Amino acid sequence: MEIDLTSAVGHLFHHNPTYSDLDIARRITEDYSIEHLTVTARLVKRIRLEQGWLRRHNDPVAAEMQEASTIDAIEQLLAEGRIRQYGRRQLITHLARKYGHRSRENDVRTALQILDEYGITSRTPRMKKKRLDNYVVPGPDWLWCLDGHDKLARFGIEIYGCVDAYSRKIIWFFVGSSNRTQVSVLRQYLYTVKTVGYCPNFIRSDKGTETPMMADAHYFFYHTACFNDPTIPDDVFNQICFSDCYIYGKSTGNTRIESLWYQMISRTTEQWILFFSALEADGWFREDLASDQVILVFIFMPILQDVISDWVEDHNAAPIRPQRHRSLHVPGIPNDLYRGSPNAPKHGFDFDRDLHSELERQVLDYGTSFPDP
Repeated sequence: MEIDLTSAVGHLFHHNPTYSDLDIARRITEDYSIEHLTVTARLVKRIRLEQGWLRRHNDPVAAEMQEASTIDAIEQLLAEGRIRQYGRRQLITHLARKYGHRSRENDVRTALQILDEYGITSRTPRMKKKRLDNYVVPGPDWLWCLDGHDKLARFGIEIYGCVDAYSRKIIWFFVGSSNRTQVSVLRQYLYTVKTVGYCPNFIRSDKGTETPMMADAHYFFYHTACFNDPTIPDDVFNQICFSDCYIYGKSTGNTRIESLWYQMISRTTEQWILFFSALEADGWFREDLASDQVILVFIFMPILQDVISDWVEDHNAAPIRPQRHRSLHVPGIPNDLYRGSPNAPKHGFDFDRDLHSELERQVLDYGTSFPDP
């Protein structure tokens, strides 16, 4: 795939604020084919300087203009109500990922202090949760962690999510009114593995009523893949069992997805939980009236889907910081970590396409189209 090198450098520079020139060069080399040219950090830097794309502004006037543009952008987003619970790091990622606006951390901090004093107070750290020392996974697609989020369920809005345990990348995220049915979760799983192109080595979830059909499908894929693998001896194949590809456990022990819910509540959905509760307290919503749920879902579901979709994209693009007290902690950007590396290669196994098509046909007979992951 041939590309314009200057455009590629500009896109990565403006939409990935944590990328160094070396990171940009590596991404271009990995993602694109540019004949008769080796993309290096020096070449990337030369293109940046020619285009005036600077990492720091020593000119006070340019720095002042950058600060003003950042404040204007944040003021507009706050007026739209889309970033009310965003901290400065996630806001930096959001501005870059969605709008190509590179902002300095001090400028974002200043803007929030001026424009969102209440938000800063509400995000002030209180009691910190005790953290596990390390969460060790060999690499991407070794383990996917799944669970449903029901804080908005009584208002008719249900959420189901899946996160890769190594990279912390959100693999799929479903916001709708039927996340806790077996058919819905199976559809989400089939759609996702078809999009990704293979299955993870393991899936972890609780023993909820929504997981058996998906668990069966994953085991069938795993069993068929082992059957078609000539390197697996017959005596080993005969001992294959469900626990070789699926892990059941309590939701509270599924730390990766539980951490995701904690982040989502604190940065996105808490304001909606409070808003809907206020509607209920004032008599504008009754849980026992189906008509109230239909009206609320009709009005607010598209808004929530859009807002949470934005948050998912920001989460996958936001850098995870190193932690000096956790020796095996893996820092980095979830999207980049999910690509794999020599020290943490991609895992997973190929699934039988005919079996997938048959399962897909069966669930489509229920009459509901596949959701986007």
